[in-house]
Amino acid sequence: MSLTIARLRQGILLLAGVLVAVLSGFFVYACYRLRHFEKDLPARLGVNIEQTANGYTYSQSSKGHTLYTIHAAKLIQYKEGGNATLHDVAITLFGPEGSNRTDRISGSEFNYDAGNQTVSAQGAVSIDLQGFGGDGQGPSRRNDIHVKANGLVFDQKTGQADTGQHTEFSFPKAAGSATGAHYNSKTGVLVLDSQVEIEMDDNGTPAMVHASHAQVARDSMQAFLLNPRTDFKAEQGSADSAIISFRQDGSIQNVNAQGHVRIVSANGAVITAFQSETQLNQKSQPIQSEMTGGMTFASTSADESMHGTAVSGTLTFAADAALKHAQFRDAVSFVDQVFRLANDPKGTASRQIQTSKLDVDFVRGASGQKSVAEKALATGDASVNLHTIPSKGAQQVTTISGDQLLALLTADGKAIRQLNGAGHTKIIDLAKDGSSDTSIGDRLEVAFDAGNAEAPRSRSRAKGESSQTGQASRIETATQDGHVMLTQMAQTATGAAAGPATLTAWAQHAEYHASDEVLRLTGNPRLTDGQSLQMAAADIDYHRDSGDAIAVGNVKATYTQQKKPKGTGSAESGPAFGGDGPMHITADHALLRRETKISTFYGAGAVKARMWQGADSILAPVIELSRTPETLKANGAADSDGAVVEANLTSVATPNRVTPNRKTSVMRVHSRTLFYSDADRRGDFHGEVTAQNPSGVIHADDAQIFLTPAAKSNGGQQTTQLQLDRIVAMGDVVLTQPGRKGTGERLVYTAGDGRYVLTGSPGNPPRAEDAVRGTTTGSTLIFNSQDDSVVVSGGQSGAVTQTRTPK
Repeated sequence: MSLTIARLRQGILLLAGVLVAVLSGFFVYACYRLRHFEKDLPARLGVNIEQTANGYTYSQSSKGHTLYTIHAAKLIQYKEGGNATLHDVAITLFGPEGSNRTDRISGSEFNYDAGNQTVSAQGAVSIDLQGFGGDGQGPSRRNDIHVKANGLVFDQKTGQADTGQHTEFSFPKAAGSATGAHYNSKTGVLVLDSQVEIEMDDNGTPAMVHASHAQVARDSMQAFLLNPRTDFKAEQGSADSAIISFRQDGSIQNVNAQGHVRIVSANGAVITAFQSETQLNQKSQPIQSEMTGGMTFASTSADESMHGTAVSGTLTFAADAALKHAQFRDAVSFVDQVFRLANDPKGTASRQIQTSKLDVDFVRGASGQKSVAEKALATGDASVNLHTIPSKGAQQVTTISGDQLLALLTADGKAIRQLNGAGHTKIIDLAKDGSSDTSIGDRLEVAFDAGNAEAPRSRSRAKGESSQTGQASRIETATQDGHVMLTQMAQTATGAAAGPATLTAWAQHAEYHASDEVLRLTGNPRLTDGQSLQMAAADIDYHRDSGDAIAVGNVKATYTQQKKPKGTGSAESGPAFGGDGPMHITADHALLRRETKISTFYGAGAVKARMWQGADSILAPVIELSRTPETLKANGAADSDGAVVEANLTSVATPNRVTPNRKTSVMRVHSRTLFYSDADRRGDFHGEVTAQNPSGVIHADDAQIFLTPAAKSNGGQQTTQLQLDRIVAMGDVVLTQPGRKGTGERLVYTAGDGRYVLTGSPGNPPRAEDAVRGTTTGSTLIFNSQDDSVVVSGGQSGAVTQTRTPK
C-alpha cells in the first residue's frame, strides 16, 4: 500500500510542476509582459529604441526594478494600422524584486495587431522557465523547464491568452503535452482543454500521468484536475477529479481526490473510496491520507482472495513515505479466503474480521518490503471468524469476539500469531458433529500455530489457512479470565443447528491447550449439565474433543430429579435412588462422560465418595451414575479386602396393635459392590453383604433391596422420599437378633411389618438358635420384630409352632 501512495505522490508532484511551473509560468509571464509590450511599443517607436549592429533592445522598469527586456534582430513597423512585426525575438522576464527569478521566451516572429489589440506568435515559441528553488544563475538552471507552444494569441481587451494547438514541455525527469490552453491574466486562472499527459522516468522505469482537463488558479495556489490517472509499472491510480493545493515555495500541501478514487498496486490489490485527502510535507511526501464516503479493498490470486470494506479510513506515513499506521472506521469488514490448503488441496479456509474500528501498525519488512503489518487493534463489537471446509468431513468454524481485539501478526504480516481480547470476550466453536461450544469472559488471550501441519489438530477449533504457507493456522492455546462461562450446545435431531445447552460451566479462569484439547476451569469452577446435574470443584477439565468433564478436588454435585413425561419411564436425570428430591454427592474427583451419559465419582484413600438423598445415603470408593438407563453402581478397588460399599436406607413400619404409631428406622447395608436400577427400583448388593437395623443384623453372600414410594402420611400428603420395601438375602444367610440367631439359604425382610422370613432347602432347612429355647428348625422360620416372636412352619410333622420371647 505504501508503494502505491509513493507512486501517487510522485505523479502529483510532476503534475504540480507541469501545471504551475510550465503553464502558469508561461501564460502568466509571457502573456502579461507581451500585453504591455504590444501596448507600449507602437507609441514609443523611435523614442526609446536604440538601433545597433545587433538589432533593437527595449526595457521596461518600475521603481528601479527591471520588469522585462526585449531584444529583436529586426523590427518592422507598418504605417497603416500601427501593426508591427519582430524577428528573432528574445524576451527576458524578471520575477518580483528580491526573487532573483528570470524566465526566457524566444521565437522567430511575433505580430502585433493594433486594431484588435492582440499579439500573435507566428510558428513555434520556446520558453525556458526557471524551476522551483533556483536563483536564475549558474548550475541552478539545470532545473529549468522547457516549453514549446504554437498559435499563441493574447487579447489585450479581455486579458485572455488562448491556444488551441499542441503544447509540449520537458524538465529533467519528465516530459509532457496538452491540447488547447486558455489563460486569463485578470483572474489568474489557467485552463488546459484536454489530453494532458506527462511521461516520466521512475528509477529507470517509464511512467505516465494523464488528465482529461485541468485548471490552475494562480491566486489561490490550487490546481483542479478532471479524470486524473497515473500509470506506473503495473500500478495505476484514478479519480473523477482532484484538487491540489500548493505552498508558497511551490511544494504540494495536500491533494483532495473525489469520486471513484481507485488505486491499483503492483500486486493487483485495489483500493477504492469516494473521496481521499492526502497531506504532504515540504518534500511533497505523504504525511496522512483520509479516505471517506465508503472504501473497499480487494486482492485476488490463484490461491487466495482478500476483500474488505469500511465507511472511512486514515493512512499515516513515516518520513520515507512508508506506511506507518492505518485506521478504518465504521462497519469494518475484511475477509481472507484460501482456496487450496497445503495438506488438503481441495479444501478451503477463510478468516474474517468485523468491527467498528480497526487500527493497523506497520513496520519495515525484510527482503526490501517497505511496510509490513505488525499488529491490528479492532475496537467496538469486534469479531474474528475462522472457517475451514475440508474436502472430506464436516466444516469447522470458530468465532472470537470482544469489545476489543488486538491481533499480533507473523513476520510477513499475513497471519495472526496471537489474539488478545478485552471486554465481553467470546469464543464460539462449531464442531464436526454439529454441536457448538461457547465460552465468554472479561479478558482473552489466544496463541496460534500458523503452519505446523503435523501438530495435533483441535476438533473444535477451525483451521484458518496462512496466506503465506497455505498451512493450517489453528489455535494452539487460549485463556480467558474474569466471569468465565462455557456453554455446550448439542446438535438437534435434524442436524441443522445446535439444540438446548447440554453443559454450562462457570469459573474465574479458563485455559485451553490444543495438544490435549482440554479446557481447564479454575477459580471456584462449577457446571451444570442443563438438565439435572450441578457440580463444583477446585479444578474442572473439559475435553473439547469428547465433551467429557473431569472435576478434581473437593467435588460437590447435586442431581435434581426432573418430572418424567407421561407414558415414559425415564427423564434422563439419573437414578432416583431414595426418592424424587435432590441427590447430593461429594467426592475427591469425578468424571462425566457426554457420549455414554455416565458420571463417576471417586473417593481418595480412606475418604469415600458419598451420595445422599434425604435420609438415605451411599458411601463407596467409586460411585457411578448412568442416565440411559437410569442406574447406579458402587464399588471399590479390585484388590480391596472386605465390604467397601455402605448404604443407609430408611423404612417405615406399618401401624398395628403392638406399634400403633408409624415407626421409622434405618437399614445399613454393607457389601463389596452395589448395582441399582431405577426402572426396577431394585438394588443388587454382592459380596459379604451385611444389612443391619435396630431389630437385627443380616449376613449373606448377596442381597437384593426393593424400594417403593412411601404411603400417604396422616395429613394426606404424599411424601417424596422412597422407602425400603423389602430385602431378599441369599447364600449362607445369617440373621442375628438379641438372644437368638437364625441361619438359612434365603431370607426375605419386609419393612412394613418388620418380619424376617428365613428359608432353606430340604437338605439344609433354616435353623433358629435361642439362648432360652434352644434350636428350632422347620421349612420356614418367621421372625417378627414387632413382638419378638418366631413362627416355625412346616417340618416332618407339618405342624406350626409359635415361639415367643418375652420383652
